Amino acid sequence: MPNINHRPEARSRFGGKKLLIVSCSTGSGHFRAAEALRLSCQKLYPEIQVLHIDLADYLSGFARAFSVSSYNTFISHVPGIYKFIYHLTDRPFVQKILGVCKPFFQLGAAMFFKKIHDFQPDHIISTQFTPQLILPKKFSIPIDTVITDYHAHQIWLAPNVRNFFVACEAIKNDLEKLDIKSIVSGMPLHPRFFAAKNTANLKKELNINNDWPIILLMPISCGKISAKKAVTTIFSYHKNINVVVISGKNNQHTFEDLEKIKIFGQKNFTILKDAKNIDEWMRIADIIISKAGGLTISEAIYLQKPIIIINPIPGQEDYNASYLKKNHYGLKADSTGDLAKKIQTILLNPDIIIKKSYPDASEIILQNTLSSEA
Repeated sequence: MPNINHRPEARSRFGGKKLLIVSCSTGSGHFRAAEALRLSCQKLYPEIQVLHIDLADYLSGFARAFSVSSYNTFISHVPGIYKFIYHLTDRPFVQKILGVCKPFFQLGAAMFFKKIHDFQPDHIISTQFTPQLILPKKFSIPIDTVITDYHAHQIWLAPNVRNFFVACEAIKNDLEKLDIKSIVSGMPLHPRFFAAKNTANLKKELNINNDWPIILLMPISCGKISAKKAVTTIFSYHKNINVVVISGKNNQHTFEDLEKIKIFGQKNFTILKDAKNIDEWMRIADIIISKAGGLTISEAIYLQKPIIIINPIPGQEDYNASYLKKNHYGLKADSTGDLAKKIQTILLNPDIIIKKSYPDASEIILQNTLSSEA
């Protein structure tokens, strides 16, 4: 292991400082949160050298299998077992077990340690729990962590973390019961979500040429409700409506299934594999349908858009969906018929969804990280 447990030489307050942001590709939310922080740092603190890396690119062996491969396998093929493990390990003892396993994580992290040694950051921010499991317990480079769900599972709560940034007061209160301090920041959102844009102009640019409601179906994971079934059911209940589906760039099967619906003459139906301008589609939507990823939920809350959750990943996304329902920011649908009814409910009673102001979490996180002393 390279000698990375160091403190860089003293520098001016921010000039010449380096910030390393570490995500891990177990779901897109960790990556998106890290990118939001990187872009905000470049804008707010141009004098700081900021680097975002995907930890998965720097792991091998046991470390990679635990942090990436096992997660994807469990949620795709045995979600029930994943749910059982998630709740079983949501106990303080999990950190003791992970502490014993730390040497095994470190064996597969030589490239990660080398990257830190080469870059020599003054601060590290992680948007996933694995980096702090790998790094030494007594590590002199400050490590701050952004918890990217609406529940703080014990696996996030490593003892070498200086600051925990959380999405809401409820999580802060839960952590206080464990004598763990945290900072309520919200989730880091891409800076484009904070830009002012005209919705009427966006509709024209995105080829929505009528005044019918717009239903946006975001990429969803496997579950009881497939994208094809959802779209077919929506159109069977609602005729004068626009449906826009983003299938996901790596989901060719879903894209082809949806294309068949369009071939058979369904109008006012737009299919996209991917959307770089996702904030624009979300802005013009009257209702968003999605799985319960922490970042997607936060984007919808910020844009004050009703969201209906389908196919939540058992475990963390169950908590995310519960947060939405409890605070009346959205609804959850358990079947295609239930989905159509929930759409109708929101269209007829839009005020049942509470609108909430949302902070620029990146600004709060960066200010606290860069200003705090180790």
